[in-house]
Amino acid sequence: MLKPGAHQPGTRLTPSDEVQFFLHPHPRSPFSEAVQVDNVLYISAMIGLDSEGKLVEGFEPQTRQTLTNLAEILGKYGLGLEHVFKVTVMMTDMTKWSEFNKIYRTYFHPSRLPVRTAFGVAGLAFDAMVELEVQAYIPTGAEA
Repeated sequence: MLKPGAHQPGTRLTPSDEVQFFLHPHPRSPFSEAVQVDNVLYISAMIGLDSEGKLVEGFEPQTRQTLTNLAEILGKYGLGLEHVFKVTVMMTDMTKWSEFNKIYRTYFHPSRLPVRTAFGVAGLAFDAMVELEVQAYIPTGAEA
């Protein structure tokens, strides 16, 4: 069964046998912020927009802002970066791969690094330099 998701921000999602769509809070966005299928939360790809919706400048600040934004979205659903098991990375300049990895590693525990796919792309929305999409698991029972 498919249904729009109704979620109290900050409370942990629980596995569901229904597909739940959590619409993007900005009315102009033609996509869901997240979709839950069973015990997996799929988060729409993000770029380094600040709280005012402006792209931060520079590769390192954009990468950090993007990871911070993802952590905040996960927190909204009662999850954290420790629940992420898959990351898709899109970058406009793959020569910055080493720099990306140095930043990325600081956001994840060394024993819980998600699997990852990366693509070099010709361009991203708002002329961003990096875009990340994640999948996170929703634990059952006790808090993780």
